[in-house]
Amino acid sequence: MTADQIRARIDPLRDQFAESRSLVLPALKYAQTEKGWLSLDDIEAVAEAVDLTPAYVESVASFYDRLYLRPVGRRVVSVCVTLSCMLRGSDVVMDRLCDAEGIPHEGGTSDDGEITVQEAQCLGYCDRAPCLQVDAEETRGPIDPDEVPRLLAELRGAPSPDEVWR
Repeated sequence: MTADQIRARIDPLRDQFAESRSLVLPALKYAQTEKGWLSLDDIEAVAEAVDLTPAYVESVASFYDRLYLRPVGRRVVSVCVTLSCMLRGSDVVMDRLCDAEGIPHEGGTSDDGEITVQEAQCLGYCDRAPCLQVDAEETRGPIDPDEVPRLLAELRGAPSPDEVWR
């Protein structure tokens, strides 16, 4: 994504923010829509678009767990690991997801690049624990560990979105 494309997207938002550095987060989210993660070129384009240094922009991007600085799967599954969900079995859900995709139990991306599994802090579904979120858009719960194969088949069979808003 180019600085001009990012500028075109964020310029209408400029009057909503007191400082240009406040535009970094919306610019990063938009830059990530193209391929689902942020390359060094994307970081530099955002920096140019908001007139800040690439180091500053990268420091913001590295702070947020939904901004990815390396490639992730076509679908990203975030499993809540906070107390309510852990007490209701989110660790088992996480283990089943990771086992099914052949990735380490702390999370990662499947060899075919289809699925990334990651831990997430509270997703706000404590009353429906354990829960998970798909592509930072759809929160599901309660999740029975036995549902994992069906969930993965569903995600693998779903078409790719034109833009990835994670």
